[in-house]
Amino acid sequence: MIHPPIIRCFSTIWVKTNSLIFNSFVLALTLQLPTHATAAFPFDDSLSTQNGRLTAFRHTSSTDTVSAKNLRRIVTANSLQGLQGQVAGLLVRSNSGEPGGAATLQIHGPGRFGDTTPLVVVDGMIIGQTDNLNWLAPNAIETVEVLKDATSMGLYGMRGSNGVILITTKKGETGRPRVTVDLYTGVQRTTRMPQLLNTRQYISYINDSRSNGGLIPAFKLTNQVSLDTLLGTSTDWLGALFRPAPVRSAYVSVAGGKESARYLIAADYFKQDGVILGSDFERLSLRLNTDFDLTDNLKVGQNLTLSQSVRHANDGTGGRTPIEQALKSAPYLSITNPRRIGGYEGTTYLDANNDALNPIGLSVLTNDRHTSLNLIGDLFGEWTLFDGLIYRATLGFDLRNFDRAYSMPAFNMGEYNINLTASLARAKQTNYNTLLHHQLSYSHTLDAHSLTVLLAGSRQTYRNDDILAYADDLPGNDIRSLTAGQSSRNRTVGGTYAFYRVVSLMGQLSYDFQKKYWLTAALRRDGSSRFGPGHRFGAFPSVGAGWYLNKERFLESVPYLNTVKLRVGWGRSGNDNVGDFQYASLIAQNYNYPFGPTNSFLGVGAFPSTLPNIGIRWETTTTSNVGLDVSALENSIKLRVDYFRKQTTNLLVEVPLPASVGAAAPLTNAGIVDNSGIDLSLTGERSNDWISFSLAGFASWQKNKVVSLGDRPNPVLGGLVHEETVTATAVGQPVGSYYGFQRVGIFQTRDEIIKNPSLTGTEPGDIRYSDLNKDGKITDADKTFLGSPIPTVYYGFSASVSVAGFDLSVLLQGASGNQLYNATAYWLNGYLGRYNAGTEVLSRWTREKPSTTQPRADASGTRNFRPSDRFVEDGSYFRLKSLQLGYTLPESLTSTFGASRLRVYVGAQNLFTKTKYSGFDPEFASNQALGEGIDVAQQPQSRMFLGGLQLNF
Repeated sequence: MIHPPIIRCFSTIWVKTNSLIFNSFVLALTLQLPTHATAAFPFDDSLSTQNGRLTAFRHTSSTDTVSAKNLRRIVTANSLQGLQGQVAGLLVRSNSGEPGGAATLQIHGPGRFGDTTPLVVVDGMIIGQTDNLNWLAPNAIETVEVLKDATSMGLYGMRGSNGVILITTKKGETGRPRVTVDLYTGVQRTTRMPQLLNTRQYISYINDSRSNGGLIPAFKLTNQVSLDTLLGTSTDWLGALFRPAPVRSAYVSVAGGKESARYLIAADYFKQDGVILGSDFERLSLRLNTDFDLTDNLKVGQNLTLSQSVRHANDGTGGRTPIEQALKSAPYLSITNPRRIGGYEGTTYLDANNDALNPIGLSVLTNDRHTSLNLIGDLFGEWTLFDGLIYRATLGFDLRNFDRAYSMPAFNMGEYNINLTASLARAKQTNYNTLLHHQLSYSHTLDAHSLTVLLAGSRQTYRNDDILAYADDLPGNDIRSLTAGQSSRNRTVGGTYAFYRVVSLMGQLSYDFQKKYWLTAALRRDGSSRFGPGHRFGAFPSVGAGWYLNKERFLESVPYLNTVKLRVGWGRSGNDNVGDFQYASLIAQNYNYPFGPTNSFLGVGAFPSTLPNIGIRWETTTTSNVGLDVSALENSIKLRVDYFRKQTTNLLVEVPLPASVGAAAPLTNAGIVDNSGIDLSLTGERSNDWISFSLAGFASWQKNKVVSLGDRPNPVLGGLVHEETVTATAVGQPVGSYYGFQRVGIFQTRDEIIKNPSLTGTEPGDIRYSDLNKDGKITDADKTFLGSPIPTVYYGFSASVSVAGFDLSVLLQGASGNQLYNATAYWLNGYLGRYNAGTEVLSRWTREKPSTTQPRADASGTRNFRPSDRFVEDGSYFRLKSLQLGYTLPESLTSTFGASRLRVYVGAQNLFTKTKYSGFDPEFASNQALGEGIDVAQQPQSRMFLGGLQLNF
């Protein structure tokens, strides 16, 4: 079938609103400039230290910097994961252990109900908030700066409320060519797996469950296969799905130049197989950096990264991950069956309604390939007009081409999973992100007074164009042509187009007196075409002050103190990551309307699928902070303490509508969320001719609370498990808190059931839930809040020591005070009565052996797996994240073959984890505040052992 055409309203800051009608074959767009349109004066968001723009703001802000060496402690395709445990106030979690997968970063708690990822800026180019950065090699990075306080977040205006990650890549250097080689290889293994029932235990469990549910036992000698044959097979589905997986990396760079010209050329190759069949990630990238001093006051340069990555994903089908399928699969089934089409076994309708799909067969037969070709970089020119006055212009670009090919051959893996003909789907997407920025800065010092002023403007344009095509009934499994589909009825073609623009103006001022008293202020005005007319522009001010107490008379005589600085800041920032056209009504077409005397005629028409809210605007975050920086003993010991409070207003909340309206609920700015807490950093380092060591500790304490949901009377419901909501967001509670029933035990007798409120159909052995509202019934009104996925404390500790050529480094990190909703336990121990289960069900309640902790098995009821504290577990964990031991050969030896340095090393990752959580891994994220912390059996973190070498010429 053909995707129905839809009508959307497109508008930009310079373009009047027009209707856009498009379907698979027609795309028509007419743009008209308004009479009041004028040229925009753009501003650049690039305020990285490579341009010297944040130097003054460092005196009043809390900016943490992670070096390239520390960033590479964690081996990963995603550079941002290297920040884990190394920045106070920054929570880093992997979305899954899938190769090339994304990480979720959160600064000072969730401030909104949607994506809370910080803004990512690479060499001044705004990459966005949804990029997982797997296109950039960790070896290419020089430093990563984390902006998290009021003064620095305000610099990014409408897009800074989640915080900002500034990445500076390596640049060319003056001198002879220097060659750097970094190689490593390793192997990954899963860290833990649950114990599942074997065939004999499974048969007993299923029959017991069906008997308790009033159903006929599934396994008898009169079945198609005998019981003896069943017991002859006991498949370890998890063991077959997981595998040892290699990882390897190679990085080579050449850097050099002279006073007037510098360059860096680098190449990177990375390949990681997943610990689950059918998943891997491969990247090849090239980098070129040059800068030239054309004259004494004019220089130009560029940063350029070209990368291609190929990822084979194995996310499962029908919303079920391969791990979920493996957990549910019956152990008496074999993995393969040569008599079936495709060669893999599967369940039948006689298998107790077990509809789990063969995870091995699906992993091997299906092919889901994601290819990405990226060109990202910038061109710049800098002109010193006269001493102190500098003009800089930059053109940044982020160009992406994505290609996804999903193929599925013909197979028969049982009645629940039959694909009679081969099918093929292709999706192509092109993203264009361009940034034009102009910047004028002036610095002047007069006696004890110093002043820096910066004026800037930018224009950033985003464009996305994609097309999707699908065909089945292919004549063969190896056909890769969509036109080969023999049934035109089942061909599908569709596509989308999106465009928006952001323009900004900004002024910054920094003043200091005697390098003792500092004052910084900034005002930014942003406009975004994502909002409706009259609500596109907003102003975002920030101000900060710093006071160096060590330069006052009462402290300057203290010999061991080097710096004592007090900082205060206040600022306002926003978030325009709200999706497109929320202010307009979207129109859906190809809707059949009956008419005529008997409603027997159908006419094709259109209807509004969403209701507009012309007044929608950005979410606004107001941040205030007070901080203290202390360094002592020749700056060998440094302490930083920050108190922060972050309040987000104008949160987007759905307006409740009756179902009779017939359209999706519009969003309105109504919610308020508070985040507050303390960040603590303590570092120390010492060295002499024989030994050097460094220690660093980071910790954050935070509190999250919803203050208002506007006029909404009910909580905002979130994540689903088995079609039931398990999270809710309400006033006075943390965002996305778990929501369900509280257990008070197991009913042991029918007399207990009669005397206490219970769910309909309750029998002895079922869970007894608390009647919180005391109305004598168990209903949804008895649900309550069961915990929060937001840690109250998260921390990291690192240490390194080097002596006699040997070096040892360790990174520890963890989190506590949060809970996780174990949907994996829901399948393993929910007593659903048709899937395999964990060995915990062996201690289930029976009449012969009652239990006070495990309910009975019941194949026909849902009473024992309703959302409750049964599936909410302590999510705290402590992990030895990285351990590395290296040896650097003496220079007298390396010089014999022309090298200046050779280091060999071995290491381990995720070597040890202490947690009470019973799932695969306590460290995972969903990147959605309202559905965070729900474990749906995604690919877990793996343990890694590796070895490598680093060589310099």
